[in-house]
Formats: sequence, structure tokens, C-alpha cells
Amino acid sequence: MALPLIYSFRSIALRKGSSAMAVAGIALVVVVFAVLLALAAGFRKAVASSGRPDNIIILRAGAEAELGSQVSRDVGHVIRELPLVQTDEQGRPLFVMESVIILSRRKRDGGLANVTVRGTDEFSPMVHAGARVTQGRWFAPGTDEAVIGVGLARRLENFGLGQTVTASRHAWRIVGVFETDGSALESEMWIDGPLAQSVFNRKDVYQSCLFRVAGDPVATVAVLEKLTKNDPRLSNVVAQTEQEYYRKQSKLMADVITILGGILTAIMSVGAIVGAMNTMYAAVSHRKREIGCLLAMGFTPEAVWLAFMLESLLLAGIGAVLGCGLALCFDGIRTGTTNFATFSETAFEFQVTAGILLRAAGLALLMGLIGGAAPAFRAARMKVVDALRRA
Repeated sequence: MALPLIYSFRSIALRKGSSAMAVAGIALVVVVFAVLLALAAGFRKAVASSGRPDNIIILRAGAEAELGSQVSRDVGHVIRELPLVQTDEQGRPLFVMESVIILSRRKRDGGLANVTVRGTDEFSPMVHAGARVTQGRWFAPGTDEAVIGVGLARRLENFGLGQTVTASRHAWRIVGVFETDGSALESEMWIDGPLAQSVFNRKDVYQSCLFRVAGDPVATVAVLEKLTKNDPRLSNVVAQTEQEYYRKQSKLMADVITILGGILTAIMSVGAIVGAMNTMYAAVSHRKREIGCLLAMGFTPEAVWLAFMLESLLLAGIGAVLGCGLALCFDGIRTGTTNFATFSETAFEFQVTAGILLRAAGLALLMGLIGGAAPAFRAARMKVVDALRRA
């Protein structure tokens, strides 16, 4: 004969203090776990969404990121003339050769951040994913004007419309702020490519080439791989889709956050499990006579075990609901961190998804299951005579 579910609810209500402590411990673990996963998810989304599936990026063979890549102007000219490159309505190739440098600048909340400065050209908004100017205008080619991502405008001092940024004894005036649908490109400053080559003494060496493909991106990468093997001029470069490139960029940092978050959550989970276990052991100890009466009335040890397990899971469930509710408050909060792949600041938002909440709730129920198992077995193994004996 099974005990009614209301028995477990009433048992929790009768022990408000100890139940509240167990729920709070589980809820805290849920919040930390969910927030760390949301941090990793937000970073992954910002970086991975920077690339278009129909764009191809060209880097030096062996380079993991643009900062460590070198592509000569001659190689860029060879690739630009290939029929693989899509053209605009005027027949101009949707192709850009870009240089990248890193500047150190002060953040609004203190400390320094590395800023990616991208030397590019007029085709950049048409090639890069969703780039559009929302304040001011695009920089004029051949001038010392610049546009910045909205992420930099939010996080850095003296980075705003009309302000000046000085680097290598040259000043760029910010004339526009752009957005790219929340991608990592919003954490960059873009300037005129030819002028950047001159100011930073890059001569005929760029960091990457980027172009929109005229056909299937995967087939285009395969064709370029054959060309790099057969054409000596292209022997030291590799091609990949821009989406795949940014996916790899996001993986390292997201994995680091997830691993560190897992370690922290595991440590905190042990404390929460011990707290839940102590709560349930105390419940068993204080209700010995009650358990004896239940057994004497004909309830089976299995029913007693199930009742205490349900009580532990109910505590965990309440903690899960509370923790998930608190974690939702972090959704959309803007922050930023250094991308280990590029060593530059990347602004992004916390992403609390349904999948993350489900995983956090599952963790809470697992803690309740582990924390309640031993006390429930102890209650189920009690003998009627021992349980009813007066102290």
C-alpha cells in the first residue's frame, strides 16, 4: 500500500527551517550552473554568428586565427579573379583583403581590453555577416575615419561617435557605429585598409582574404583545396567556410568556461547533497514513531522508502524552480571577455535557453535523488518495535 503524496508535502511544510536551507542550497547550485552555461552559450553564439555560411576565408596554412596569418597581396589578386567569387550588380567581386592589429584600451569599468582593429574596404559591409551602420555613416575610403562596433561603444572609454582613437602616431576619427546582429564583429573597429597597411607598415602582407562564393560553399572549398596543391602561388594558404572558422574560434573559450563551470558546480553540488542528506536524516530521526505507526498500519517498507524519496525530490524540485527563475534574470545581460583564440575583447550577452534550464533542473533532481537515497533506506529498514520504543 502506497502512502499518499500529500504526506510528503505536509512533512516539508512542518519542517520549514531545515527544508528552506536544503532548497536554498540546491537553488544556489542551479543558479551557478545555469549562469555559467548561459555565459558559454552567449559567447559561442556571438563568435559563431560572426560568419556567413556562403563566405570563404583564406588564411596562411597552419594559422588558427587571423592574427597569426599572413596572406600576400599577389595571392589575394589570384583568388579574386577566380570564377568562384560572387560579383555585385556592377560586376565587381565581393572580395576583401583585410589586415588585423590589436590595440590595448581602457574599459569603462576599469582595466584594459585588447581591441581588434580591422583594415578593410568599401565592400566589407556587403561581405561580412549583416554589417550595417546604425549611427553616423561608413568611413570614406582613403581617409583616417573609422567605424566601431556597438559592443566597443558600450564597453570602452572614449570610444564613441565623434571621438578620436590614436595608434602608431596616427589618429582615426570615429564617424559611425555598426551592428552585426550581436556577433563578435561588434567588438571591432574598422578602418580604411590601404591606409592601415601604410600606417602600420604592413606593405603587401594581409592577414586574410574573405569573399562571397558564387556557388556551393563546400564545393568551393574543395576546389580551392585542389588549387592550393596544384598552383604554386597558392601553396601556402588554406580555405574554409567563414562559419566553420568562427565555430572553431568559439570552441576553445566556450569549452574553458564549461569545464571550469563544471568543476565549480561539482564542488557546490557536494555541499548541496550533504545539506539535503542531513535534512532527510533529521526528518527520519524525528519521525521514528511516525514511521513505526505507518509500518504497524500495514504500509510496506517500500512505501516508506518511496515517501521519503518523494520528499527529497520535492525539495529538489522546489530548488530547481527557484534556481531556474533566478537564472532567467541573467538572460540578455551584456558582458565581455577575452577570446583566447584572438586575444581580443569580445562583447556578448548571457543566453539562458530552455535546454540550459532543463539541464539545471535535471542536476537539481539528481542531487535530490542522491541526497535522499540513504535516509530513505534507513527509514525503510526500521523495525516496528525499535521505531515505537520510547527514548
